[in-house]
Amino acid sequence: MNAASISREEIAASVVMPHFCAVQDAFAEFEVEPGVKLVKLAKVKFVIDPKIHDKPRHFAATFEDGRSMVFAPEIVDLPFETLVAILAHEFGHAADFAYPARWFMAGGGPSTASWIPERKTDSRLFRQWDKTWTGRNRDQVEWAADGIAQAVTGQTLTYCGDCMLQSFSGCGVERPKGLR
Repeated sequence: MNAASISREEIAASVVMPHFCAVQDAFAEFEVEPGVKLVKLAKVKFVIDPKIHDKPRHFAATFEDGRSMVFAPEIVDLPFETLVAILAHEFGHAADFAYPARWFMAGGGPSTASWIPERKTDSRLFRQWDKTWTGRNRDQVEWAADGIAQAVTGQTLTYCGDCMLQSFSGCGVERPKGLR
């Protein structure tokens, strides 16, 4: 195969895949409580699709079942701190969707997410949170992804640049309300 026959999607996959796998391993091996890891995340499918870049700040998406992530080939043009932060954010979504209502966000805004231990899932408070979880607005879902990414990586996601993209560089602010 010569270089001219390699598509932009194949090049993007070869660049992004090692980082995807590293972040995936960090999330899948994360112990949320003694003896409990996020093993469902080891099976998340990686897809490159140019259609995902339909707006200037859209470089990735996670399916609502947490089983697949789609990345735009243009993601390889982003700074490393942004690429890895986007991957962590998307795995935050996957963890949120694959383990429904198991991550608690205090106050309904940006914060670190906390895992709800299995022993507490029969409580009245958990059932109340479960109802709240299913009724979250878009901002709350996005803040949850950031909060889970922070809980797993120990790093705070900030948003910076003209498009307000995620970054681990510490360059910006918490995700603003209403960011699309």
